[in-house]
Amino acid sequence: MQARSRSGFTLIELMVAMALTLLIMVILTQAFSIALETFATAKGIGDLTHNLRVATVNLRDDVMQDHFEGKRRLSDVTLTGGSQLVAEKPQAGFFAILQGSPSLLEGYDQNYLPSYRAVDHVLYMTVKRRGNRAENFFYTSLTAATPADPRALDAFFLAQQGNSGMSASTPPYSIGIGSTAGYFSSQWAEVMYYLVRTGSTEQPNNPTATVGTPTFALMRAEFVMVPSERNVPTGIPIASSPMFPTIACNPGAVDVEIFSPADSAAAASQRVVPTQFAAAPAVSPMLSIQPDGTPNLLFPYARVAPASTLVLPNLISFQIQIMPTGTAVPAFVDVPGGVYDTALINAPGYRNNFGLRAIQITLRVWDPKTRQTRQITVVQDM
Repeated sequence: MQARSRSGFTLIELMVAMALTLLIMVILTQAFSIALETFATAKGIGDLTHNLRVATVNLRDDVMQDHFEGKRRLSDVTLTGGSQLVAEKPQAGFFAILQGSPSLLEGYDQNYLPSYRAVDHVLYMTVKRRGNRAENFFYTSLTAATPADPRALDAFFLAQQGNSGMSASTPPYSIGIGSTAGYFSSQWAEVMYYLVRTGSTEQPNNPTATVGTPTFALMRAEFVMVPSERNVPTGIPIASSPMFPTIACNPGAVDVEIFSPADSAAAASQRVVPTQFAAAPAVSPMLSIQPDGTPNLLFPYARVAPASTLVLPNLISFQIQIMPTGTAVPAFVDVPGGVYDTALINAPGYRNNFGLRAIQITLRVWDPKTRQTRQITVVQDM
């Protein structure tokens, strides 16, 4: 039987096949790389949007709450159309904005909308929640400095006897007189939003970086307040002040001063952030760093930091603008002179004697992975 001959592939055919295979592999590799880059970009945008949404929910929740006694609003007007805040100052609570420097105009987009940047704006206010459910209260825990000396906590909790602002899950005045720890709740709190320098777009973890655009962390400080003057304890020694890191108080001349909403409405000095807030500096020290690495804030960092939580990282801008009452053409503008404080209304030399129709808060966040930014603006009527 005659065997049939079988010819194989030629060298040219093999080389052509290999070239086509390599070409297909290169095309697939590039397509895969583009798909990964597109996915990373989309994920970065999604993360930015999610973080901004969480931050704005917290901001809006605080801003839309009551800030004064009763149901008084910053936009209330009298029968003659004037500001109710000017006609009668609040008896409890305050609302304040500090702009260390005016908003910086960076340019205009394709729709000719202006783009601003601000890094030394501060929102500071009392927040009063309504309702009797657990989520309608601010909570904080207090611990004595040493187990042998719970007297400072006793003085604080004994002053709260019969106070309806105490937590429903604890006795009216303490977990136990003589104990070294206790829990306190109230529907009133001092709340502050401010920036802390964390790095730059080129050096994310270097707060003193001089290259790139500075980046910041948006922080929220919360100090629970005793609800009324009758619940303000006296006789707590200054040495005991570290026991109350999240209570609205400050060391006084002799004793620890515990602040109520009425105190904060009466004077800017009767708050956790005292009279430094009454005048904006020519150059904001918020942009500098102290030798120990902590930010040189406009207020006592050691007092504010323990009560602060991170709201949003990698911010490039945190801008606050106001819409005053009584203006002929409603528009959002920077605060004249850099300070708006309801406790200063009608004070000698104070120029911002008006209410607020609304405020506008703009957040711009940076994504170090995709090196892009996203911005969101919150407008809240007051």
